[in-house]
Amino acid sequence: MNDRSAQAFPPAMPAARSPHRAAGAMTRRALRLALPLAGLILWQGGDPARGEGAEGACPGKAVRVAAGESIQRAAIRAGEGGTICIGAGLYRMQEIAPLRGQTFLGEPGSVLDGSRIVRQFERAGPYWSLTGSYPRHVGAGRCRGGGSLCLLSLAVFLDGQPLTRVASRGDLGPGRYVVEAAAGRAILADNPEGRRVEVSAARFAFRSRAADVRIKGLVVEKYDTPTQMGAIRGGEGTGWRVEDSQIRLNAGLGVDVGSDGAITGSTIERNGQLGAAAQGRRILIENNRIAWNNTAGFDPEWEAGGLKITQSQEVVLRGNHVHDNAGPGLWCDIDCRDVLFETNTVENNSTAGIFFEISYDAVIRRNTLRFNGAGHPVWFWGADIQVAASSGVEVSDNTITVRPDGRAIVLVDQGREKDGGGFYRTTGNRVHDNRIVFTGRGSAGGVTDTNEAAPNARIIEEGGNSFDRNTYAAPADVKPVFIWGRTPIDYAGFREAGQEKLGRLVTRTAPP
Repeated sequence: MNDRSAQAFPPAMPAARSPHRAAGAMTRRALRLALPLAGLILWQGGDPARGEGAEGACPGKAVRVAAGESIQRAAIRAGEGGTICIGAGLYRMQEIAPLRGQTFLGEPGSVLDGSRIVRQFERAGPYWSLTGSYPRHVGAGRCRGGGSLCLLSLAVFLDGQPLTRVASRGDLGPGRYVVEAAAGRAILADNPEGRRVEVSAARFAFRSRAADVRIKGLVVEKYDTPTQMGAIRGGEGTGWRVEDSQIRLNAGLGVDVGSDGAITGSTIERNGQLGAAAQGRRILIENNRIAWNNTAGFDPEWEAGGLKITQSQEVVLRGNHVHDNAGPGLWCDIDCRDVLFETNTVENNSTAGIFFEISYDAVIRRNTLRFNGAGHPVWFWGADIQVAASSGVEVSDNTITVRPDGRAIVLVDQGREKDGGGFYRTTGNRVHDNRIVFTGRGSAGGVTDTNEAAPNARIIEEGGNSFDRNTYAAPADVKPVFIWGRTPIDYAGFREAGQEKLGRLVTRTAPP
């Protein structure tokens, strides 16, 4: 129905029986597997038997640590299953290998800082040189725009604030520095005299293969982490739970967990490559703020941004505020299965807001998305919700405000080959009952990125994909672009292609 009325959003259409039973079965399966994770959510909360008491106080049998003391020694004294209470204050360059079942509780004001203080400077013409500073290679990666600037660590902080690394002395200015690796020095434009200068040094705050580790209430910052490894490195164990913490300003990845892992109630911001990552089964990411990550300038098409999950099953991403990351906001890639994205607010990320790629069986519902994709203006990439080379995805009841020239919800088939042969197929995806506001010219639909002789050439049109009962609101002088297959079309053409039989395109009369 092409009803460009004055109403911004008409009443929701009544539910209609889906013609795509296979797709419905797959998404129902995803929901059935996601719902048992409600028990995981309860389990991930406080456990007075192992952690703090009713009011968050340190339990009587815990080992207490004061500022400047060794947390690792305290962990050894506490033994397996023990609790370590970390008092307020600064713990510089400490690296902890937890034992099985340990809980680390940070009192308000407890900070694990991976940097070291630099006290010796030399004048170098109009600049200042910090000698004895040899950066380490951060690991695999590809920098945005080419080059290798993102691949050397050694972050520099002035009075606690990160400086911006540039490629050469010619690019120096206030708040900037350059690393001259061969000479073992960093060159600053700002006068460091009388100020606190720090460089990232220690690799990890927490790392071990122990199971069932809990970390709560800590600030973890300025660690010299490699790419794809968190300053809280829980992905090598199982059952790690990171709660109510601040993870920030680390060189590579902020925090990662593995099977039965959870990251909840935390602020994860301004990390060099990614905010958070996970891989495994039964993973919960809930009520976090994930913002301003990829400060080192990695190429998001390699791996950078807010959060990335790979090769995982039974995943819940709920209630997170994910914004202003240089890359995707929430990204599940490579054989993810049974994933629930629910009640997240995802906005102003430079590429896709929610990105589900070469994976299976997801539910993306009741999320709010705004103005994602400004850094990826090419073709139909960088959508607020992007489903690429994936099957069995249900996208429903989301509210999306699309930036001018942005893309709302886009299915993409790329003809991606699987390692064992065959192709990932964009099939059985249902997009329904979403509310989409275009603030200017924008687009939505399903598109094929293959040649006409490819096995997947008509998979968008013939693979059981559908758009229906969605409401699109656009300014009166704007006609959104739709696509179903290869050729951009208008809304009438989208309906003629069999889509949006009960959908609506209406005129937006007020700013979103």
